[in-house]
Amino acid sequence: MTFLYGLNKLRLCALLLITGLIICLTACGPKAIPYSQSSDTPEPNAVAVAHYNWGIAYADEGNFGQAIMELSLAIQSEPGWVMPFFTLGVVYGNSGELDRAIQAWERATQLDADFAKAHYNLAVAYSHKAEKALSIASLREAIRLDKAALSSAKTEPAFDNIRNTPEFQDLLTN
Repeated sequence: MTFLYGLNKLRLCALLLITGLIICLTACGPKAIPYSQSSDTPEPNAVAVAHYNWGIAYADEGNFGQAIMELSLAIQSEPGWVMPFFTLGVVYGNSGELDRAIQAWERATQLDADFAKAHYNLAVAYSHKAEKALSIASLREAIRLDKAALSSAKTEPAFDNIRNTPEFQDLLTN
């Protein structure tokens, strides 16, 4: 009889432990990676998320080649997910490959037209390439979507070559 009591107590403890873990993981667990900046899109598949996370980890380590490969695999697995495109642009930008960074950020803005950070990064990249009109247009869109982009633009060294243009000054006054 004591054995049966102990067995029931063990089951109760296991049930409480599992319930506690479920509550912890749903309340305190890792936050979902957005499929897009807009909130009404479905979540990406698990394979894409795994490759994306590995890409981020490799990028953080400075292993840009491996990061590019993993982010490309995430894109292959989930071609409608904006975050791997955005992050791929960051990796390419940090690698000095502005043309590829621009392609990635352009795709990110096609997938999510309201992705202010992608528009802002495009403005920086275009400014580095001395494509003033494209830089101003991208910066204008970033500011329209997120007013914080304006304060960042005021001090961004990449905009030094366009800071004194009438178009840039117009952004500051509107």
